[in-house]
Amino acid sequence: MQTKIQSHIREQLYEAFKNAIVQSPQYLDDEQLSREGQFDVLTEIFNANVRNREIGEITRHFAPVFQGGHPVHLSVLGKTGTGKTITLLYLLHEIAQLCKEQSISFRQYHLDLCCAAPCFRALNNLGCLMGASKYYKRGISLDDLMRSIETKLRKAKGYIVVFIDEADNVRTDPDSFYKFLIKRLPQKIEAKLILLFSSNRLSWTENLDPRIKSCLKMRELIFDPYNANDLQHILNIRVEKALRPGMVDEGVVPKIAAYASRTHGDARKAVDLLTRSAQLAEKKGEKITLDCVDEAYGEIEKDKYLAMIRTCPKQLQAALYAALTGKARGRALHTGDAYIVYENFCHTAGLPPLTQRAFTDLLSELDMYGFIRARTVSRGRYGRTKEIYLSAPPEILRAMKRSILNSFDLDEVMLA
Repeated sequence: MQTKIQSHIREQLYEAFKNAIVQSPQYLDDEQLSREGQFDVLTEIFNANVRNREIGEITRHFAPVFQGGHPVHLSVLGKTGTGKTITLLYLLHEIAQLCKEQSISFRQYHLDLCCAAPCFRALNNLGCLMGASKYYKRGISLDDLMRSIETKLRKAKGYIVVFIDEADNVRTDPDSFYKFLIKRLPQKIEAKLILLFSSNRLSWTENLDPRIKSCLKMRELIFDPYNANDLQHILNIRVEKALRPGMVDEGVVPKIAAYASRTHGDARKAVDLLTRSAQLAEKKGEKITLDCVDEAYGEIEKDKYLAMIRTCPKQLQAALYAALTGKARGRALHTGDAYIVYENFCHTAGLPPLTQRAFTDLLSELDMYGFIRARTVSRGRYGRTKEIYLSAPPEILRAMKRSILNSFDLDEVMLA
């Protein structure tokens, strides 16, 4: 016999299933898709003429492979969410298939440096990918690792492509890592080595040894942020694959695309906004409307700020509260006025206040995180001060203020 709570749980589950808009959530999160699934989605996106310029550039770059030539190395640069990695993997897969049809030896290795790594770890990971070494924590020299890779590839024929994703993440001794790949390895193997690099940093090669850079024959390709038309194609494909038919109001997809293209051009964030809009619509038991998109956009912005505030040190939270509540004289709040509010808040919260100089450093840190805008100005004989401006929308400012008060177990009455 079902109890009252068991019946309630079943009713809630039934309502959730009945109102479900998202039928295939994996198409709203590429991490849940297999590589084949990602390539299937990408095929439809490319068929809609998205990334035509970049595909043409990369294809022409590899064209000499089919004539016995040796393409130079290629660096692909651009913001996050512009599809650099998946586009390169897709095209490498297609080129490998063509090479197989024409009996051209073509090997490819994808070294993903998503986390910062020293030279040893990057080389060891590359050796593991190639089957040249096992995973070592210590006890083997860099030279031994390099020799094991050389031995593995010595008899290889044709072409070897090494795709180094997030190339700027070799943080300790990058010169040794790139010197091996650019100068030493090509001299030790018969195959023609082609290096592919991807990075969000346009100047990732600037700190390399000049001798390495002089040997690095490389082309650069910039991936532009997606425009509104591209994002509409991408979102329409996701809507078709992931959502129940007829659950998206007219104008929703163009509006999400416009939001995304205007602020960042990031396809991941555009799909995330679509997902959040669908979740809100499910809660309300209605279709995805333009109002759902506006509400989801506000929630994403609010969550971004609040998540960072909750993990900030207490002193930084106190400084932010002072910036949020200080009485501005004229257009901007000045450091001295903000410091008075900060001292009062610290005494109420039982927090030892820092000096005014240290408080000014906290304001600079808040400016770096984007919570406020703090501009240093000269006041002549009265010295220098910071002018503090609030840049977030009012509803987010109110939410930040509440979050800080909750963190200190305070309410506005106690601070009045």
